[in-house]
Amino acid sequence: MQWEYFDKMVIFSDEEGGMVSGLDAWINGVGAESWELVSSAPLIAPNKDGVAYGTIGLHLIFKRPVATPRDA
Repeated sequence: MQWEYFDKMVIFSDEEGGMVSGLDAWINGVGAESWELVSSAPLIAPNKDGVAYGTIGLHLIFKRPVATPRDA
């Protein structure tokens, strides 16, 4: 089986209730297009000394099967 991939970087927003991603509707949409989340990694921001101090977002990687002429 062959796969196609894409990635998305998401930066969190600081809202009154805390940090939010805003991914709810978007991630359901890509799921409906047969994309599957296969990996996520936190995006860590450094402070002025170069030391990590907090997660500011996510790097997401998705995959789905590539349609072959036989599948189409």
